Amino acid sequence: MSSVIRFSASIFKVQTLVDGGIRITFDIPDNEISKAAMLMECKRQCIPLVVEVKADDDNDITKILSN
Repeated sequence: MSSVIRFSASIFKVQTLVDGGIRITFDIPDNEISKAAMLMECKRQCIPLVVEVKADDDNDITKILSN
């Protein structure tokens, strides 16, 4: 079973890169420094990640997903 790095975040920026790629930047709370450190270590070790996003709290994103 694979490990999970879980944290709440908000989307800060979504941008299109010159090469056609997309970069998504998240803001995370300052009490999640250890999670940021884990992500930095993944980058340092070139570990590819699978990202799954879901709404936090009672927010309903099904309207967005159905478009």
